[in-house]
Amino acid sequence: MKISFSFVLAMIASIFLISGCDQVSGGKADIAVMDISVIAEATGQDEAIRSEAEAIRNQLAGQLQQFAETLDQQLTEEVEKVGANPTPEQAQFLQQLNMQARAQINEAQTQAQAQAAQVEQQLVIEFRDAISPLAEKIAKSKGASAVMAVDAYVFWFDPAIDITDEVIAAWHARPAEEVAEEAIEEVVEVQAELDAVEDELLDAEADILEAEEQIDVLEEIIDDAEVSATE
Repeated sequence: MKISFSFVLAMIASIFLISGCDQVSGGKADIAVMDISVIAEATGQDEAIRSEAEAIRNQLAGQLQQFAETLDQQLTEEVEKVGANPTPEQAQFLQQLNMQARAQINEAQTQAQAQAAQVEQQLVIEFRDAISPLAEKIAKSKGASAVMAVDAYVFWFDPAIDITDEVIAAWHARPAEEVAEEAIEEVVEVQAELDAVEDELLDAEADILEAEEQIDVLEEIIDDAEVSATE
């Protein structure tokens, strides 16, 4: 499941709206507004977030493909052990092993998709947190006590209270050291998310190996039973 950038921005916009409403009192018109989508596009953050999220999805997809190939290889090896004429019991075990492998692949895929969506949402929240102090400073300089995000629920506002362009200018004027520090923090956080997904995949592989060992034991029991029956 892929969460669109626009959808996540809409959620973040509602956060601005709620925080703004909490600060407005007495019906005073001391509110500034800004368009987060315009800011994201003008600063290049929309494309940066999309690219980073896509890179994460591609990496997770590669890990899933490798995981699926490993399971398929293990299934092939089990089929070869049984041979062309498996007993009903062996056929049933192979079927159970195949179903178990498919279920684990589906579970790993669901976890990876959820992880990718979570990382993308986190990137958008970090962008929101980065522009929040800029918007606050500009709004206060204009005598405003709250900032609302322009969204579908804002039907009209006086352009005089729109600080979108000023927030964009403030973003571009940030010191290079601050930009570099934020980039490093984002890389570290994203890598931590990917490491967590990889650990989950390793745990799933361990479960598969344990299941294979159990099946090997059951196959030995079946073989012994067949030998006893022939005697």
